[in-house]
Amino acid sequence: MMNNNLSSPKDFEAIFLVSIAHASSHFYHLVIPSLFPWLMPAFNLNFVQAGALMTTFFVTSAVGQSASGFFVDKTGPKAGMYLGLILLASSAIVLGLSVNYPMLFLAAALAGAGNSVFHPADYSLMNYNISKRMLGHAFAWHTFTGNIGWAICPLFMVLMAENYGWRAAAFAASSIAIIVLIVELARSSVFANDQRNDKSVDKKASSGNAFGFLSEKAVWQCFFFFFFTAGAFGVLQSFSQTIFNHLYNLDLKSASTALTAYLVCSGVGCLLGGFFTNQEKLSNGAVVAIALSFSALMSLLLASCILTGYWAILFVGAMGLGTGIASPSRDIMIRKATINKLGMKSIGRVYGFTYCGMDVGQSLSPVVFAPLLDAQMFMAALFGVAILQTLAIFTALSVDSGQKSSLDLAT
Repeated sequence: MMNNNLSSPKDFEAIFLVSIAHASSHFYHLVIPSLFPWLMPAFNLNFVQAGALMTTFFVTSAVGQSASGFFVDKTGPKAGMYLGLILLASSAIVLGLSVNYPMLFLAAALAGAGNSVFHPADYSLMNYNISKRMLGHAFAWHTFTGNIGWAICPLFMVLMAENYGWRAAAFAASSIAIIVLIVELARSSVFANDQRNDKSVDKKASSGNAFGFLSEKAVWQCFFFFFFTAGAFGVLQSFSQTIFNHLYNLDLKSASTALTAYLVCSGVGCLLGGFFTNQEKLSNGAVVAIALSFSALMSLLLASCILTGYWAILFVGAMGLGTGIASPSRDIMIRKATINKLGMKSIGRVYGFTYCGMDVGQSLSPVVFAPLLDAQMFMAALFGVAILQTLAIFTALSVDSGQKSSLDLAT
C-alpha cells in the first residue's frame, strides 16, 4: 500500500488505466438500448419486453456488485477488472449471435455481471496504487471517463448498425472490452500493490466475520447516499424528454439536449471537484453537502417553472455541475469511512455494497415516478428529484460527522 502523499508518473498511468476500464463499463450500459430500434422489430418486442432487458442488466449488476466486492478482496482487484472486461466482451458476442429473446436476456445478464465488478476493483486499485495527494483527481477522472463511455456508445452503435447491421454493431462493441483488456494486461505491472501483498497489519479487516461491515452505520449511510443521488438521476435519464416537453414546451431534440447538458456539466464538475478534495477549510462531507445543495436548488427552480423554455437546459446543466463537483469528495468520504471503521482490506466489499445503492436507485426510480407521469404530474416528478437530492445531503453530513468522531487511519 502506498504510504506517501507525493505523486509520481505511475500515478498518471494508473489513473489512465483505471479510467479506460471504467469508460468501457459505462459504454456497455447502453449497447443494448442503443440497438432497440433494430432489436425490437427483429425479435418482435414491445416496450415492456425491451425494458425488461435493461431491468435484467441493473438487477444483475446490483446483486453482482455486492458479491464482486468479496471477490476483489479475496483474489485482488486486477483479477476482478480482467473478469469484468471478459464478461462485457462476452455479452456483446452473445448479443450478436442472438436468435431469440432468451439469448437477449443472457446478453443483458452477462453485461450486468461484467459491470458489477468495476467499482470495487477500480476503487481498490486506486486506493492501493495512487498516492493520497492524487486520489481526489483519480476519482474525478474515473467518474468523468464513465460519462465519456455513456456519450460515445449511442453514436458508435447507431453508426455501425446503420452501415453494417445490428449484429455487426454488437460484434464491434465486443472489441472495445477486448482492446482495453489487452492494454490492461500489457501494463499490469503498474498495479503492483493490492490486498494480497499488503504487508501492513490490518486488525480491523481480520476481526469479525466477512459480513461484519454490514453492521457499520457509515456503510449504510453511503449506500443510501448513492441510492438517493442515483434515484434523482434516474428520473432525468428516463423521463427528461417527456417532462421538458410538457412543462417547458421543448421539442424532443431540445429536451434531449437538456440531458446531454447534465452529463457534460457533470463531467466538468467532476474534474473541478478533484481540486476540492485536498483543501483544509472544508471537509469532504461539507463539499458534498454544499455542491448537492446547489443541485437541489437548481432542481427546485426547474420544478417551479418560474422561467420556461430553454431555461430548462441551463438549470439541468447547473444541477449536473453541482453533482459532478460532489463526486470526488464523495469517494474520498467513503474511503475514509471504510478505513476508519473497517481497515483497507475491506475496501472492495464496502465499495461494492455502497455502489450497489446506485444500481438499486437507478432501477427503482423509473418505476416509482412513472405513475406521476401517467397522471400528468410532471412538476411533482421534478420536486421528487429535489427531495431525493436533499436526502442525499443529510446522508453525506451524517457520514462526515461520523468521520470527525474517529481517528483517520489513512496513510
